[in-house]
Amino acid sequence: MPLIQALILGIVQGLSEFLPISSSGHLVLVPFIFGWKEPSVAFIVAVHLGTTLSILWVFRERIIELVRSVFGLGNPADRRFVGLIAIATVPAAIVGGVFSSQVDRVFERPVIISFLLGFTAWILFSAESAYEKRPQESARDERMLTPLDAAAIGGAQAVAILPGVSRSGSTIGAGMFRGIGREAAAKFSFLMAIPVILGAVVIKIPDMVREGASGSAGAMVIGVIASAVTGVLSIRAMLSFVTRRGFRPFAIYCVLAMTAGILTALARG
Repeated sequence: MPLIQALILGIVQGLSEFLPISSSGHLVLVPFIFGWKEPSVAFIVAVHLGTTLSILWVFRERIIELVRSVFGLGNPADRRFVGLIAIATVPAAIVGGVFSSQVDRVFERPVIISFLLGFTAWILFSAESAYEKRPQESARDERMLTPLDAAAIGGAQAVAILPGVSRSGSTIGAGMFRGIGREAAAKFSFLMAIPVILGAVVIKIPDMVREGASGSAGAMVIGVIASAVTGVLSIRAMLSFVTRRGFRPFAIYCVLAMTAGILTALARG
């Protein structure tokens, strides 16, 4: 992969991982629309590692508190929060482990991914409508999350393994459906991504090593750095924007991205 393409795709990953527009879908559609060679699954996992590093950086103080709680230090409520993250991780771990090869094949289907972006748009519109029907003062924060909330959000994360279905959009949307505030749902969504993405990285390490040894190491390193830096900016922008403006602008964008992908496929026959 040319280094400039790796840089661009790293930036795309960093921006789209935390904005509810599906980073995996964009990593397939952007090369498809521009006529580039499709990135390997190993490269896609590598740039996801970059955005995981951005989560670790932005939420470093909160993560330290959660790690301390596991060892019986700090606030006991944090240990309960870690348990909720564990519950939310289980569905994606099962689906990813059982259907890994089938999911990998979807990465080769830009048209299917385009339609899944339309599904993401529907999730965002529906979540925003449901959220607005509830009194804003009734929205729950992270201290009020229940195991059932975590399981529902974890189920949404499992569905989002499919490229084109936004992980952040589906998980934050599931939280909003459950009556959780936008900001609290977003923070839980970002933190619960850590074990799932790191698990995917561990599984794909052999592929990443083989690809790096074949001459793609430079492209992967640039992609990881670009996704990590832009990911930090994206997280902060997301927390600020969604709290004030909601999901509808992103839903409209997903519809436009879906249309672009379908029209590109039709133009190429």
